[in-house]
Amino acid sequence: MPTVLHLNLRVDPTQYIPQIREVPGYDYIHSVRQPKYMTDMSLLNEKVHYLNEILSPKEHIRKYNISLLHAHHGQLGLLLMPFKKKTNLPLVTSIRGVDATLAEERAGYLPNMRKLFEEGESFFPVCNYLGERIANWGCPPEKMKVLYGGVDLGKYTYQPTYRESSANILSIGRMVEKKGHHILMEAFNKIRDKFPQAKLTLIGSGKCEKYIASLATQLNLGDSFQLLKHLPKDELHEHMRKADLFCAASCEASNGDVEGIPNTLKEAMAFGLPVISTSHAGIPELVTHDKEGILVQEHSVDELAEALEFMLTDRTKWKTFTDAARLKIEQKFDQKEQLRQQAEFYDEILRKK
Repeated sequence: MPTVLHLNLRVDPTQYIPQIREVPGYDYIHSVRQPKYMTDMSLLNEKVHYLNEILSPKEHIRKYNISLLHAHHGQLGLLLMPFKKKTNLPLVTSIRGVDATLAEERAGYLPNMRKLFEEGESFFPVCNYLGERIANWGCPPEKMKVLYGGVDLGKYTYQPTYRESSANILSIGRMVEKKGHHILMEAFNKIRDKFPQAKLTLIGSGKCEKYIASLATQLNLGDSFQLLKHLPKDELHEHMRKADLFCAASCEASNGDVEGIPNTLKEAMAFGLPVISTSHAGIPELVTHDKEGILVQEHSVDELAEALEFMLTDRTKWKTFTDAARLKIEQKFDQKEQLRQQAEFYDEILRKK
């Protein structure tokens, strides 16, 4: 069985564990840059290695019979380029949201990425939208293969609940600008008078937490709003069961950072929650407006408020939306199928080696 050396940002449950540890027909070495990025000790095993402790790349690949390198972000692909040159192994790089932007003002990022496009064997953007962005930067189209992030359908059984009286709105995602939590809060504030029973729950952690808390105070949301830190999956599922609507108000951040397709939106659709989102980035590849849910323009508080009011006022379409949404996940975002596709991409690269 061939072994792939994976490099990702952190070892924690949010960091693409299935795409590293569950690819059929492939063993793995799970690498991070330094021990401080080993953030969830429950995932520590003998296959976790630290890049800064690898003194001889050639000896390392011989010892662990490594056939392929896979960087799970653009910046990590850049880090593996010297490793690739010393070992002559093929290098694959996944492209996620920030990787296809000039956000975070990383010095020399664009010319370095163009060098990676020349020397890397393949690139896996997580949606067509990001693929188009890196193509505009010079990535050869023949090197690109879109690989969607999938949902474990065994863990997200379809269990829609259509309540008539409650109005519980849920959003899950890191507390960063591109998630659009602030826009959702302002839209929610616009509809509170019409839906006095409505409640908004945001779940996540990040650098915007203090701003979100202060905005809740400024809008006087009171008991109609709660902000919860990052929660384990079983607790997230419990909040999904209690929710009536899921909203992902994603938008381009002021520094240019963008999404790919939010995983939490896929999970909500798999679970059976009616969804509202925006036409941002790759989201229209997941949600067709008025088919699997409702889409509005990003950054538009008024459009989002109208969508919330529409969904809470007329619930007759909810079953049509959620049935179509579950089908979309099963057909295009099933984790098992995406991992099989990933293995096929690996096979193709190794055949050319």
